[in-house]
Amino acid sequence: MHHRFNPSRSTLRALAFVLIVTPAALFGSATRIGFQDADATMRGNAFTATADSPAAIYYNPAGLTQLQGQSFSATAYVVQLDTSFSGPAGAAKMKRENNLIPHFYYAYAPEGKNYAFGLGGYSPFGLSTNWGSASVLSPLTTKAEQKTYSLAAVGALQITPTLSIGAGPVFQRADTKLSRQTILGEYTFDGSGNALGFNAGIRWQPAKEHSFGLSYQHHYTIKLDGTAAIAGAVPAQSANTDFVFPEVIIAGYSYRPAPGWNLEFNLDWTNWDRVNSLTIISGSPAPLGVAQAFNWKSGFFYDFGVTRTFNNGFAVSAGYTYAENSIPDSTFTPAIPDSNRNLFALGGSYHTGGLKLSLTYQFGYSPSRTVSGSPLGLADGTYHNSTQAIAASVDYRF
Repeated sequence: MHHRFNPSRSTLRALAFVLIVTPAALFGSATRIGFQDADATMRGNAFTATADSPAAIYYNPAGLTQLQGQSFSATAYVVQLDTSFSGPAGAAKMKRENNLIPHFYYAYAPEGKNYAFGLGGYSPFGLSTNWGSASVLSPLTTKAEQKTYSLAAVGALQITPTLSIGAGPVFQRADTKLSRQTILGEYTFDGSGNALGFNAGIRWQPAKEHSFGLSYQHHYTIKLDGTAAIAGAVPAQSANTDFVFPEVIIAGYSYRPAPGWNLEFNLDWTNWDRVNSLTIISGSPAPLGVAQAFNWKSGFFYDFGVTRTFNNGFAVSAGYTYAENSIPDSTFTPAIPDSNRNLFALGGSYHTGGLKLSLTYQFGYSPSRTVSGSPLGLADGTYHNSTQAIAASVDYRF
């Protein structure tokens, strides 16, 4: 005799929350935004040892001592992601979206003094993915969106004619919205929170041909407070989770073999090893706390750049960045279609008086990544990723 199991609606709700209370996250090396200035981006983001603009607030605050007077810089970084998937469940293509990421920096270096100050606003992590509600991947993710905001106030001191240091506090904010399809409807978590960290840097230029830079961005934990709901089944209820954003260490070397030439290299490390799991806690209809394993791994960005400056105010740069994947197959999610990335950049700038205009085009290409052994095999398949970006900066010194 066969017995039919007819669970109550409240049981279905609780079961659905147990299965999907921890939605696909929007983090990982693929969504770390290391490109914070058009002039730095055009040289492959190899800028930590040069750091001779207000953008030094992000790249290496010790570089502010090279400036004189007041300086302001504003940057618009527009990036488009193009990702497709094919696997046992079928094929899917992520919706293309243009993400505008603004940055601004202000620096003050009193003339004749050995110190400087800076205030900057930028976005160190974020971007978004949108596979849509009809995608074969919708049980894992429909849309994932994260915006982070950093406000840094730093100071720099020139200790000797060749050595400078800099540091300061950084206020951090994150807004996160994650969605996926369930048997009862679309589940959404929407949360935000704040934290406090700090940045520090050192710059040493023992000779005019050589300079070295080292910067450190401290890790911080943000408690994301917000709501969780299943459309048409479970009304919005309070929910929260803690997430650790990793520290970043960047070491750079600049070589100027002849007047007007600058060859630069950065080794950029992100400590994603701190991110092992995530638990979203929701109180109603029943107290639930479900941990999702991440087990991400730390990764490097390798940045190379060359710049040629001319006497007429023009300069051209070219750069290359190789970014390592940080998410293993065993915890892979299409909300973060992470893979090894090759990023190529080309740009130019024009400097007249106190005004400098910079424009950069960047193209990113990832070899096809075949995922096997993801949770329940739901994300298994082959992913193809590419990106295009434009960065434009306006600098003014007065």
